[in-house]
Amino acid sequence: MRTAGVRRAGRCAALLLAGLVWWSGACGPAHAEVPAGTRAASADCHTERLTAARTEATLRIDNRAQSLVDAVGTMTVRVPVSWPYAGALLLSENSADHQRAMRCLLRSPGAVLRLREYRPHSPQVTAEASWVKVRYDTLFEFQDSGTFPVGPWVINVQSKRWTLALVPPRALEGAHWDRVEIDPGGLDTSQVTPPPSQAGHGRLVWNGLAPPATPGPRVTVQLMPPWQRAWVARFASSAPWVTANAAGMTTWWLGAAAIIVFAALRARRQPVGPGLTELEESSSTSLLRWGVMKAVLGVLILLLYRMVASSTKALKIAPTWLQDNFRWPILIGFLAGWALAVTARPRKSMLAATTVVTLAGGLVAAAPTLFGLPPQLLPKNPASFDGALVVMAAAMLWLWLAGIALWSWTLAHDGGLLRPTAAPLRLRRAGIWLIVPTALLLGWAVWASQRHWQRISWLSDRHAPGYDAQYLASFSKDLVNYTGELATWCYSHTWVLTGIAVVALLRARDLALTVPYASPAKLDRLLLAVFFAVVVAWRQGSYAGSQLLASLWLVLDIAALYGLLAVGQRRAVLVQRFEGGPHAPALGESITETGLTDLIARARRYRELIGVLRGLDQGQHPDTTSTRHAVEKELSRLHHWRPQGGARGAPRFWLPGEITVVDVALSWGPYAKWWDNARRAALLAAGFGLPGSVILVWSLYGSERAWMRQKQSLFGLPDIVWAFFSWELAWAGAGLVLGALWRLLPGRRGPARALGLVIAYALLVALGSLGNLVTYQGVGNVTVGASLTLLVLTLTGIAMDLETFRSERRLWPSRVQLLLSIYQMRSFSAQIAYLLVQVVALLTVLRFFISPEGGRMLK
Repeated sequence: MRTAGVRRAGRCAALLLAGLVWWSGACGPAHAEVPAGTRAASADCHTERLTAARTEATLRIDNRAQSLVDAVGTMTVRVPVSWPYAGALLLSENSADHQRAMRCLLRSPGAVLRLREYRPHSPQVTAEASWVKVRYDTLFEFQDSGTFPVGPWVINVQSKRWTLALVPPRALEGAHWDRVEIDPGGLDTSQVTPPPSQAGHGRLVWNGLAPPATPGPRVTVQLMPPWQRAWVARFASSAPWVTANAAGMTTWWLGAAAIIVFAALRARRQPVGPGLTELEESSSTSLLRWGVMKAVLGVLILLLYRMVASSTKALKIAPTWLQDNFRWPILIGFLAGWALAVTARPRKSMLAATTVVTLAGGLVAAAPTLFGLPPQLLPKNPASFDGALVVMAAAMLWLWLAGIALWSWTLAHDGGLLRPTAAPLRLRRAGIWLIVPTALLLGWAVWASQRHWQRISWLSDRHAPGYDAQYLASFSKDLVNYTGELATWCYSHTWVLTGIAVVALLRARDLALTVPYASPAKLDRLLLAVFFAVVVAWRQGSYAGSQLLASLWLVLDIAALYGLLAVGQRRAVLVQRFEGGPHAPALGESITETGLTDLIARARRYRELIGVLRGLDQGQHPDTTSTRHAVEKELSRLHHWRPQGGARGAPRFWLPGEITVVDVALSWGPYAKWWDNARRAALLAAGFGLPGSVILVWSLYGSERAWMRQKQSLFGLPDIVWAFFSWELAWAGAGLVLGALWRLLPGRRGPARALGLVIAYALLVALGSLGNLVTYQGVGNVTVGASLTLLVLTLTGIAMDLETFRSERRLWPSRVQLLLSIYQMRSFSAQIAYLLVQVVALLTVLRFFISPEGGRMLK
């Protein structure tokens, strides 16, 4: 039955992929042939009837705390009802007459495609008494150097100045411009032509602009951006800086790989127990192999991949074979993907499948002429769609998904995270099921490409002779770009494999001990620091478009966790020493797995006695003096301690005066092994983080402008889904670090320990935000992320304290009352107030970010 189900799934997946290939070739805008006279008539816009049109234009530049400067433009045109096409403006926006009328008003002949222009919505058309009003809203960014049209404006971006020129469409050259307004957004102006009618409050206004005597821009404004903005707009996409940024990112991945390899070698040479167990050996070997593979892929994908792609622009004299910008990055992507899959030691069937897929997809890039494609893979005037490009993209995607799946299974199996009897990934199951995500991801890319084409060509004449060739050329370029970016996109998600490998080795080292350590050993702390840096910590993407300092964040992330541990070496409860002798041991050295039950019983009795004392203070006992004396005597006995392994007559020590038995129990955690504490905290944090993940994804992509861009991104929806899972993994990773280091962190209660870890996290956020302020770019949603991290880990800490006394859960009507008993009245009130302050702070931050003023920072 199972084999039949797999076969049915395989057939369905194959049909899905085949249908995708057919749809991608047939999804071009269909149209019916129209008479030549109609096309000729569409070119006549009756310009002489538009001299009475009244026009306004507004351009507002947003320069507030963003990585890129963007602008919002609004153009309002009132055309007289006597214009022959005025009535067509009120028709459906998909009708040919409506598009012809809009094309006359908003475009000049030969300048229909708008690559850099975004529209939040279709033009709004309203009928007035003797006019038809059209409002046309546009968006764009000052991202790359060059000249491009947006709305009625022509934008020229250079290294030291940006020029804004109002160039009306051909049909509106004789119209009156009643009002033109430019808000520079705080940027300095170096030239303004003609002089504005009004200037004040950071705005330039021109009223009553009559048609000029000679053709040319109606208004020209030159802006002088600060160096940070000019740097991003001028150099961020230039070939030398693309290579330099790739080198900076490569150093981060290489640094992480080097530490992983070092830790794996140390784990093999210095086992945690008397000898190296089989599980330790297999997990450390897998971590070692993954570290080496991670470094190799980093050089191939992040460095060589970008160098080949940009060297043709950076070198004035480049070899002929290097001038194919797309072919060589795609071939490197296939090579890296095949290496990723092969080094995971797959079964023969999967090995053969990955090899065949690599050869099939790589053949399209290596010998495009065999498939009727030019050497650059981009047909200039294609007469029909070539399905070889879809096959090449599907092969690249399936290959990388297979490589990631194979390595995930290998790392989890070798580390003991899977059952020993778990079946390996075979072609007849895993290989076939991988077709489903391949088809879904590729299907989204095809759909997004259609949205992209609709955006840039929405006013194109679909009946023009060259329209189909333009569409096919654009779609082919999107597919080739998508294939070229797939390797980088997939590799950027392989940090999950590093997290799996580190967790597997930590678990293997914990299982190797017959008598568990009270806390992680030195090497375990190094592995946790790497895990914190890779999975949990926030990393700054770039400063002013530069990623040269990316490797610095790896050092800072690891240093932040070690700094927190250094504080814990002095302030943690279990590192404090007993009183009563010069050689008194630390508190953590006197607790064993077998003595944990006695510790919990002592802590429970301590809470009961404290409750009795509180009742005596309120006069609830008739014999107050004798009862108080007996209670205090028992409390004193609870604070006496016999050292671990001490004989019956050995001297006893007592707890420090500021530490109680409850503090010791809560500091030890709910389980005897630190690994069990880590596992439980990870599950709790992942559960508490679910609402936070939704909030963060919504804050990133929930706005209309953000979703508008994501719908046209080839990786739009996959990035949104991945953002949710990546935050869930970050919450779980933070909980794992919190639980693993539970006994080494400062603080007596769970929320206090969580606060220490959040401070280490927030210091990195503050340092990155300081760099953002220097380079004058936005901080995004890191403030929301830091607030949610504090709330999630605080709730995790409280839940861990509840878990410590889980044996009493059946004795209390609710967990709140048990928590009240654990924390006592005063401490419980403080914790509730602490949580309420966090919630209020989070709501305040969210209210700012969703407001009209702060919402722009979420881009």
